[in-house]
Amino acid sequence: MLALLLFLVIAATAWMMLYEAQHSVSGASHQDLIFNPGYQHAQRLKVAAARAATDVLGMTGADKDPRAIEQYQTDYRLQRTQIQADSEGLERWGAKDRRRQGLLLEIRASLVALNAALDQATGASPGNSSLGKVPLLPALNRAESAFSNYAASLTEPTQPETTHYLLAAPVLLWWLLILLLVETAILTWMVVSARSAR
Repeated sequence: MLALLLFLVIAATAWMMLYEAQHSVSGASHQDLIFNPGYQHAQRLKVAAARAATDVLGMTGADKDPRAIEQYQTDYRLQRTQIQADSEGLERWGAKDRRRQGLLLEIRASLVALNAALDQATGASPGNSSLGKVPLLPALNRAESAFSNYAASLTEPTQPETTHYLLAAPVLLWWLLILLLVETAILTWMVVSARSAR
């Protein structure tokens, strides 16, 4: 239960980082972002990935209530479908976005690792065998960062040479980044400790 609570705190911190990044760099207007398909896909991927990982923790956690596990499983299947749909949508949209191909490649790679980690964690399949064992939380952290970086890049001025949004960010954004890393480290330690205690 504590791990799930900490996971929600991590998600809230990540959302605050994205919100702060959007308002710290001049670029696309809020209305432009709302109607940008790439931004929408990235935002939905971010939420679906976090919820899928939370469902996995719920299914494999100490609470073995059959009804609770069934709810986690139902939501997990829904989130995996959402991840698949939005990853395909972002692929199609990304073909038109020549300026952000590097960010899109990182999203693609992080999704491969995340899907493998989810499959391995649920025992549904061995996942991508070429990747070996993929820890869930680091894979989720990488994917969340990739989604956030792409979404935040859409707030940058449309010039050939722009500074990465983090480099121009205010002090608050840096503190949020540090807080996110600390929270992720604590959650990873809790999961590893729980498995070692078994």
